[in-house]
Order: sequence, then C-alpha cells, then structure tokens
Amino acid sequence: MVWALWFSADCGSAKIAGPQSSKVEKAQLPVSSVTLTPEHSIASFPVAASVFTGVSDVLEVEITKVVNPAATPVTILVSLADSKADKVEKEPNSIGNFSLYPADQPGKFLLRATPALRRASTANGTGKSPDMRLVFEMKRIDESRAWTPLEVTISQPKWRAAEK
Repeated sequence: MVWALWFSADCGSAKIAGPQSSKVEKAQLPVSSVTLTPEHSIASFPVAASVFTGVSDVLEVEITKVVNPAATPVTILVSLADSKADKVEKEPNSIGNFSLYPADQPGKFLLRATPALRRASTANGTGKSPDMRLVFEMKRIDESRAWTPLEVTISQPKWRAAEK
C-alpha cells in the first residue's frame, strides 16, 4: 500500500514537470505566422542579423489565409523598425506595400528590400548588424469606409537573393 502511494506520487510529479518543460521549448520557437485584423492591424517578425550581412535583396511575403467576406480592399505596408521599444522612428524605413487582388484571395508578393536594408545598416552606425523587426501594417484603401470582418494571415517571410 505504501509502495502504491509512493509510486502514484512519483508519477504525478513527472506528469507536472512534462508540460512545464514543453512550454519552455515552445516559447523559444520563432513565430511562424501572424494574423492582421481590424483590431490588430500591425504585427511584426524579428529580422535575423544574417539578412544584413548576406546577399538578401528580395523579401518574399506569403499571405496564406484571407477571410474577407465583404471583399474590403486593403493594402499591406511593409517596413523595418528598430527592435528597441524606447526608440521612436520619425519615419518608417519602408520596404514597400502590396494589395490583395482579388481582395479575398491569398498570394505571394516579392518586394525589393535592398534600399531599406542599406538605410537600416547605415543608420545603425556601429558596424554591427542592427536589431530590427519586419513590420506589417494593414490599412483600408478607402479610409472613409468602416472596417468589415477581416483576417489576413502572413507566414514567416523569406529573404533571398535577386535572380540575375
């Protein structure tokens, strides 16, 4: 009887430790996608330091899911921003923008990123790769119209060299 109590208590603590350790591992995984909505129209991904030292010229953005029953026309603005929360950007370091067409269909978009990457590296001035985030902001094309139910899911963007 004592052995059974000891065994069940030991198994119980093992069950508790398991989920806690898996939460730590999951927290360290990079964000695989973000979803923009009218209530949360801005989201971002961290930018790896290798993007600034490599041959990254093009940003590939894939919209994997769109829920837009009213076909509200939107544009997605893409820019680089300093990761430091205390630093306020006067002007965003714009990479570019794109619009969904048809407004309720997913797709892939290629943006030339070289000028924005150069500006970020130059503005840093330390000789080190800057600590940046890739920011996506969704806006209505017709600002006078009210928001309708809308969700746009963006997968982790890919940085690549331009095709020559």
